[in-house]
Amino acid sequence: MATLSLSERIKNKSDAIEDMSSFSETNRIPLQLMDLRGEKIWKSNSYDLRASFCQLIQSTRRPTRMCQMAHKKAVHESIRWGEATIGRCCSSLMQITAPVMADGKLEGCLVASPFLLFDLSELQPEEIELLQKGQKKGKIEKALASISIIKDGEANRAAKTLFLLADQLSTPDLSCLQRVREIQSLQGKIADQIRDLKALEKDLSPSSLTKLSYEQEKEIIARIRLGDRAGAKEILYRLLAILLTQYLENFELLKISIWELLIILTRAAVEAGTTIEEVLGMRYRFITEPASIKDQENLCIWTVQVLEKLMDGIYETRHAKNYQRLKRAMDFIEAHYDEPLTVEQIAREVYLSASRLSHIVKGELGVTLVNYISKVRIDKAKGLLKARELPLSQIALEVGFPDQSYFTKVFKKIENCTPKVFRQNIIQPQAP
Repeated sequence: MATLSLSERIKNKSDAIEDMSSFSETNRIPLQLMDLRGEKIWKSNSYDLRASFCQLIQSTRRPTRMCQMAHKKAVHESIRWGEATIGRCCSSLMQITAPVMADGKLEGCLVASPFLLFDLSELQPEEIELLQKGQKKGKIEKALASISIIKDGEANRAAKTLFLLADQLSTPDLSCLQRVREIQSLQGKIADQIRDLKALEKDLSPSSLTKLSYEQEKEIIARIRLGDRAGAKEILYRLLAILLTQYLENFELLKISIWELLIILTRAAVEAGTTIEEVLGMRYRFITEPASIKDQENLCIWTVQVLEKLMDGIYETRHAKNYQRLKRAMDFIEAHYDEPLTVEQIAREVYLSASRLSHIVKGELGVTLVNYISKVRIDKAKGLLKARELPLSQIALEVGFPDQSYFTKVFKKIENCTPKVFRQNIIQPQAP
């Protein structure tokens, strides 16, 4: 059966038409649906009632061609990034654009325009003068004054809504673009980790990378045991960065290394509460699914999805009593890491004896409570070293260390370099 054209499908989508009209009214922006030729298939009521700015421009320029070019460029940017784009239409006007697709091919686009991101008073005199060419003085200002001014936050929210409307009009949907967005986001996170890795590690030899990988594996196992989804994902990005650095030129070895990593993670998940049956099913997927993956980006996405599945299993089956108390202890440390902390003080907060809390932490996280507190403080210190030019003595106090000397000692033990070297390498990365 032949796929209906966009103009034919829109006739049967009364809900979508209602949603598009609601979008235009709620956001105070005219909206139109266009096909690939730039022909309007649908437009909001406010479209014909919009400000006369465009008609004024038409009298001296060729706006139709300019607008078509702007729409075409914007829709291709939207496909590239997997989300609706906010950009300039013509002159000072802005537009939000989202693609409408059929079976993975571009079929048309939604364009919300015109609107402004700033008050007219912010326009420079020369900008006003340029707009007024061929027009009576004040005519352009009057036309611009009738166009809605949308704040940045409102524009971003409108862009997300417009993408959902485009998804509703697409067939089957825009999941292909959502996949693009996932890959873009993951690539950015892994690239950040690779940059930090190169900045902080002078020696990126195979043995050094293997040692780093082993250290991070211990850390992610601790996070999985705790059920710390966000922390486990952050360390997984670091591990993927290490593996990509090791096996950049050998995709098959990268697959094998990720498979070995996932076996380790499933063991940790079983210890944390995931059922054996579920893990055995996942291990079967480890063998069958990677065979169809042909590139690094999709392999990394798949690995993150496996971790998410493991964490879901932990949340569904783990022993709630110990977990809740351990979670309260971790939350207390997160809130008070900059204060003097003792095991006894934290134990009182979660209604356990100091020895019982220490036993739970060691069993679940694989480290002592004192070492865990130090790790939290050092992680906070790394953020300050990256973002702010504070003296080391002040950073030490801000993250809960009594003096700079002790701070430096603990930092070097955990990070294998001093805070000063860490900061220098972030500011001036080592040459490759």
